[in-house]
Amino acid sequence: MATKVERAWFVDKLGKIGIVEKGTNATTRDGYISDWKSITVVKNFRIYAVSRDDDLSSNDLTNTFNQIPTQFHESIVYKVIANGYKDPRNMDIKNAQYFDNEYALGVKEGKKFAKADYTDVGFTKPQDF
Repeated sequence: MATKVERAWFVDKLGKIGIVEKGTNATTRDGYISDWKSITVVKNFRIYAVSRDDDLSSNDLTNTFNQIPTQFHESIVYKVIANGYKDPRNMDIKNAQYFDNEYALGVKEGKKFAKADYTDVGFTKPQDF
């Protein structure tokens, strides 16, 4: 009869996934004692994950994306609308192309904005000379 092996996973500093199993004897590495060791036998091994990009984490209070400047939020909506028009139930290629073009213009403007490294300098104060 096969014994059930307890396995676990972890993510290291570089974002790599590591898979280990519980061993019967403790091992010492770099001064740390642990019962966990590398997995011994793998025939079929599948990892199912549902993840979300950290760069697009939303603000729960305002339900907006903090890392994308507000002037480009409309461009994201254009892409969603274009995908809606591409759906077979609502097929309208002319409108889909229009919204795809609007999205592309927004992306182009966003890349230009990112390269320019704009900073908020405050306000302009009039001066008399």
